[in-house]
Amino acid sequence: MKINPTRKTSIAVVCFSNLRLQQAKDFCQINQLPLLKKKSDDYALQLLFFDDLIELFDQQLNTTISIDFIKGSLAHRQQFGGGRGQAIAKAVGLKSGVTPRILDVTAGLAGDAFVLATLGCPVTLIERSSILFCLLENAFDRASLNEKFQPILKQGFNIINHDANNYITEQLSTSDNAPDVIYIDPMYPERKKSALVKKDMQILQRLHDNDDDASELLNNALLFAKKRVVVKRPVHAETLNKKAPNTCIKSKKTRYDIYTIEKM
Repeated sequence: MKINPTRKTSIAVVCFSNLRLQQAKDFCQINQLPLLKKKSDDYALQLLFFDDLIELFDQQLNTTISIDFIKGSLAHRQQFGGGRGQAIAKAVGLKSGVTPRILDVTAGLAGDAFVLATLGCPVTLIERSSILFCLLENAFDRASLNEKFQPILKQGFNIINHDANNYITEQLSTSDNAPDVIYIDPMYPERKKSALVKKDMQILQRLHDNDDDASELLNNALLFAKKRVVVKRPVHAETLNKKAPNTCIKSKKTRYDIYTIEKM
């Protein structure tokens, strides 16, 4: 999917790797982005291609983000997150004898999707941003070389670069394609920058230009999910579309609004 050229955030690709030079050139051609040999002060966000790793550098925050399924915060969350007893597992209906197939239509940095995948759920992630998709794809490629990641891939854990609303309406027209659960994690309500604790959230907001289509996503998801739609919200935030859920599950800072599907 091409990057929207009307976005205000300036983006460039910086390739430090001869091995990835053709990949970087192809990415720039598809997305109409400049290709640089070194970092530049002229671009707010810069996608950095190294031999192995692909990172996103934010000049304003002077920080880089990447995705790693094998070590770091995601691996720590897998090990110490609470297993099937954690709120997100209960929210999607994961329990003894029930392992739902999940479509995460707001992949982002894939934290929640990875947790659900490690708990045994087949998960498909949809990410519309080509920049984030590139980071995700690189994380998948690196993790696939680790034997501990193989069972997760085998059960079903994959990513698609697509607009989520279009994907839902185009690809889920038959019950055979419909997932048991559609999971939506929209951008949190706009907060003052000083209150944004995590820098990666600031970067995600700039990439998506704060134009999240969550309201339309919820309407479409309710039409095509087999069993339930789960919307992640800050614990005190209003419900999406002001639509009351059938039930909700809360953790310390997060609430999962659950909309159960009643089929005729």
